[in-house]
Formats: sequence, C-alpha cells, structure tokens
Amino acid sequence: MIDYHLHGNFSGHGTGDLAEYVEAAVAKGFTEIGFSDHLPKVVDPDPYHAMLEENLPRYVERVLALREANRGRIAIKLGIEADYFERHEAETKRLIDSQPFDYVLGALHFLGDWHFTSKAGIERYASEDPAEAFPKYFEHLKRMIETGLFDIVAHPDALRRGGFQPARSMEKEHREVARLLARGGMAIEINTAGIRRGAGSVYPERSFLAACVAEGVPVTIGSDAHSPGDVGKDFKAAFRLLGEFGVGEVATYDKRRLAGVPLGAWLDNA
Repeated sequence: MIDYHLHGNFSGHGTGDLAEYVEAAVAKGFTEIGFSDHLPKVVDPDPYHAMLEENLPRYVERVLALREANRGRIAIKLGIEADYFERHEAETKRLIDSQPFDYVLGALHFLGDWHFTSKAGIERYASEDPAEAFPKYFEHLKRMIETGLFDIVAHPDALRRGGFQPARSMEKEHREVARLLARGGMAIEINTAGIRRGAGSVYPERSFLAACVAEGVPVTIGSDAHSPGDVGKDFKAAFRLLGEFGVGEVATYDKRRLAGVPLGAWLDNA
C-alpha cells in the first residue's frame, strides 16, 4: 500500500514535520510512501505555495535522511511536485535534474493568471466560464505531457470544484490525454484530495480514469496530504474505484524508473 503524494512544512501552506508523516503512514500500515512537496516556482517564486530554491537541497537531504533512518520499516521515495509553466521548460528541467528524484509529479495549478487551486483563486470560479476553462485546461495538460519532463500527472482534473464542472462531455479530451500518457510512458495519479476539496469525487473523474485504463496507462495513488492526519485519507474510495476498473497493480518509481507492484488489500486501520 503506497501514498505517493505527501507534502509537509517545506512550503508555507503545509504543516507538520516530515517525520510525522512517516509515523502516520507506519501506523496506518503503509509499506511505501513518497514525499512530493512543491518544486520552487520558476515564475513568481512564492514561499507559501512552493519552497524557495535555496531550500530544495535541504528538503532532499531531509527526505534521504528519513529514508535511511526508516530502512526496513517503510520505504520512502524522494519525489517532487513541479508546476508546468509554458515557455519555462528549460528552467524547470534544470531544477528537476539538480536532484536525485525518484519521481516527478507534473501539475497544473494555473490557467493564465488564475491560480485556481489557491485560496485566493476560489472566488474567481464564480466569474469563469467552464465552457472555456476546461478545454483550455486540457490543452495545457497535453502540452505538459508532451514536454517529457514529468513521470506522473498530479490531480489530473483539479479544475473541477463544487459546481464548477465541464459544460459538455470531455471524453474526447480524456482519450487524447490518455493516448499521450501511454505514448510517453507516464502514469496518472488517483488523488483523493478531490473528495476533500469539493470536486465530488477523487481526481480524475471516472471517464478520465476509464480512458487511461483502456490505454494501459499506469496508475498510482496519492492523498495530497498537507498535514500528517491526511496521510492515506479517503484511500478506501480509491481502492474501491481501482477494483471497479480491474486495476490490480499500482505504479511505483525508483530513480525515475517505473515499476508495477500489486495493489494489495485495504487495511481497516488505514
């Protein structure tokens, strides 16, 4: 049982020392976790939403130290969540290549000047048009995948929020993205934070996940925990969904190399 999307206090909007996340994961029966705090932003550096560049080596050192301290107890992977900013690919690649990451989550948090996953961006949902926003989101997502910079797509349709849902079926876009992921050897993440953040379900929605499974895209799981108490949060829903789609293994990574491992059983204490 794995959780590949854990944050911590290296960014201002996360809480809890990384060791607390490890203890929470051990208590819930996890065999492997991955830390994936936010890579320094290459546009408008912001210590609240992402660590500053001078703190990146310290983050890496801390995760690697926890890996050694807990060897034989729980496997700990060094991951990172990297924003995709168009026309800033070279700078993003420089930061990614500077550290020995096991995997890199590629994430969209911005549509133009709209930081739609931020607290400040929530009120803007009321004035944005889903008929324009969702096609634009998927175009950005396709460009992100085509860069080849990332291993996993994080919270694949995080634009969904409460009443802000696509104005039409996005099945065509889902199939296009799934084909690109399969072609690029990338995985998709089932991110259970969608349940906590008003999307009405995990990210991605069922149609999106179905398209990915049909194309043979590997699947991993993440809670997107920003506090130790959210480690493995709502994983029962993720396991149920994977069972419905007949997915029997999850994607894991080591030094940017993909491997599939059995999904395993959901533990009652998790």
